[in-house]
Amino acid sequence: MLKKNFFFLLSFIIVAWGQPDVSPILSLLASSCGFAFFWLILLTFPSKKHRFILSTLWFTAVQAVQLSWLATPQFQGTYIFFVYGGLILLLGMQFGLFSLFFPKTTPLKAKQLLALAAIWTLIEWGRLFILCGFAWNPIGLSMTAFPVSSQLASVWGIFGLSFWTALVNLLVLQAMISWNVKRGAIAAGCFLFPFLFGFLHMLYHDSKEWNEKTHVALIQTSLLPNEKSFFYHQGHVYVPPYQQWEAILSYLEEKGALEVDLIAMPEYTVPFSANRKVYDYEDVRYVLESAWGPHDWSYLLNSRLAEKHEGNGKVRWYVSNLFWAQALADHYEAEVVIGLDDSDEEKGESYNAAFHLLPHKTTINRYEKRVLLPLAEYLPFSFLKPLVARYGITDFFTHGKESKVFEGAYPLNISICYEECFSHLIRQGKLGGAKLFINVTNDAWYPSSRLHLSHFSHGKLRAIENGVPLVRACNTGVTAAVDSLGRTVGQLGTENLEVQRGALITELHLYTYPTLYTYFGDYLIVALSFILILWAYIDHRKST
Repeated sequence: MLKKNFFFLLSFIIVAWGQPDVSPILSLLASSCGFAFFWLILLTFPSKKHRFILSTLWFTAVQAVQLSWLATPQFQGTYIFFVYGGLILLLGMQFGLFSLFFPKTTPLKAKQLLALAAIWTLIEWGRLFILCGFAWNPIGLSMTAFPVSSQLASVWGIFGLSFWTALVNLLVLQAMISWNVKRGAIAAGCFLFPFLFGFLHMLYHDSKEWNEKTHVALIQTSLLPNEKSFFYHQGHVYVPPYQQWEAILSYLEEKGALEVDLIAMPEYTVPFSANRKVYDYEDVRYVLESAWGPHDWSYLLNSRLAEKHEGNGKVRWYVSNLFWAQALADHYEAEVVIGLDDSDEEKGESYNAAFHLLPHKTTINRYEKRVLLPLAEYLPFSFLKPLVARYGITDFFTHGKESKVFEGAYPLNISICYEECFSHLIRQGKLGGAKLFINVTNDAWYPSSRLHLSHFSHGKLRAIENGVPLVRACNTGVTAAVDSLGRTVGQLGTENLEVQRGALITELHLYTYPTLYTYFGDYLIVALSFILILWAYIDHRKST
């Protein structure tokens, strides 16, 4: 009994905290033996009922730790505890159902090991199709504590890493159940293979000429929701939009951003929709001239960016957030990417969007967020409307319909916040010819949590999967630049990353390369999983 309790607790500690943003060492253990220790105890229970209950409780506890950032009621309200509790229980039950596929007799056959790894892979993949999709905490994330061990993602993506993690743990389990040198060597070899592949993969690409590069300025505003937008009864902490723009200009001027090629700003950079003309032009001109010196910005007073008001014999112009963004692009001679809400009055639709502006050009490109969060950004069921109305949520966004690649100095693809966690969506940008991924993010709704670190772990994987460099601009989060091998080449701050304010100016090489994941996407590991399950099923039928 003491041995069982020891392995139960040990496996829980290893897996629950075995994530790259928490502990690289525990991540290595989770990817090799953390699950194996639990399954070793599980197989001592002959009853399927007991296996289901034990597995459900264990994995629910694991997810309670890994998803602890979700239980942050400050801006979500107390209902988030019910969402959190329900979600971790559902994930626990998935793992409980998975335990029912373990055979009663040991040792396991090779086909059984492969089929079990395949079943879990399909369970994780299937989460993408429930509501907005659940992409957090695939077990393969434990393999990504170091760039060298992450490179296998370029072959078959994050779900391929989950398959490999499950397989290695099953091989270790097999070796513990019935030890011999051959089984130990196979388990060790499979654990070490991603490191060997990663070393050779990085060595090969590092030997290439990385000539093409760009200089980017990435803005992190670090404002909580009640600071960025006006909340009733909390107006004393609200930062007016003019001051928010003044801060952005000061961040760029402090870092000397005149030589940058691209300026990226976060999701929902400032209040008000992109095209709403709410700023008095004279006030805006004063702010711009205070930062940059005298300049005539009247050439931007066009119908897209400004609106003329006449009355009492006077003419006044009011301008939008896109006016500010275009002024930035023109002043710095740089492309600008900015996250802003937008609406289409003719269709009666509103969007969580990001815009791409070129210096001295009239065309402004817009990307609309495709993965919207239930309750906060879209309403999945009408009966929930009274619930969310209690928290002041009455308007919802419309889903974007497609990936977009925008042309400038180089083709770029934008994702907004949580979309970065979906491999198949980011892959569409690479297929469209993107040479740079840009993610604009706002993790401020879950302050003082681990969300921003977990989010960044997913972002680095998207770069590896597609062989494309990535930049991230966050309101709060990890504002950083990552090369096409998933290595961080620039980051705003070293501690307390989510509360850093300022501009990160860094050089980023635009070296890209083709990957198997880009060609085949998740279809490769999904097809392989179905084949392995069918193979094991046929073998089982023949033996019975």
